[in-house]
Formats: sequence, structure tokens, C-alpha cells
Amino acid sequence: MQQILIVAHASPYGTEKLFNTLRIALALQDQEDQAIDLKIFLMSDAIFGALKNQTTPDLSYNLQQMFEILSAQQVPILLCKTCAQARGVNAEMIIEGTEIGTLQDLTRWTLAADKVIHI
Repeated sequence: MQQILIVAHASPYGTEKLFNTLRIALALQDQEDQAIDLKIFLMSDAIFGALKNQTTPDLSYNLQQMFEILSAQQVPILLCKTCAQARGVNAEMIIEGTEIGTLQDLTRWTLAADKVIHI
């Protein structure tokens, strides 16, 4: 089984980078050619994409829904603890199925990964 780690840094909704990151993650989960073990680690402003109660009336996509789909597919999603604390984000504010993680978690995931995608 191929292990893939996606590390996202881009802020939600300011650009389409985080949206495209999640599109890639969903496409990886949907492909049937080979088994994969996907993990997602959010850093910097990307952590805001995992906040609860998002409303996006003028956009054709909703990052919260995309994260919820990935979580339902058992994809581990961690938010950088230092990044979250610096931005005033705590565990009560984030989507169910996501968690606050540490650089040690990211280090373990990176060392175990066959491929690391930084976006």
C-alpha cells in the first residue's frame, strides 16, 4: 500500500490552492488502481479550512464539506498545533474528524510516506 502525505499551507477561499489540494485528495481516494494510505496535515492559514460552520454563499465549493467527506473515508487530518494556537484556533472550533497535531506527528507521517505533496 502506497502511503501519501499531503501538507497544505494555503489559506482557504483566498485562492483555490486549498480547494485544489482537497480535490486531489478526493481523487486519490476515489481511484481504484492501487491501494493508498492518505494523510493530510494543515499548516499556516490552511488550518482555517477546517473550521466548523462555514458559509460560502458566493462560491461553488465548500471546504468544510470536502474535509467531512475525507474524514468519513477515514483519512486522518491534523492541524498544526503551533499554527492553530498562533491563530486562536482550538479543538472546539474545528470540524469533527479533524484533530490538532504536532510537528512530531508530521515528522512521523513524513518518514513513513512514500510520497509527500506540499501545496
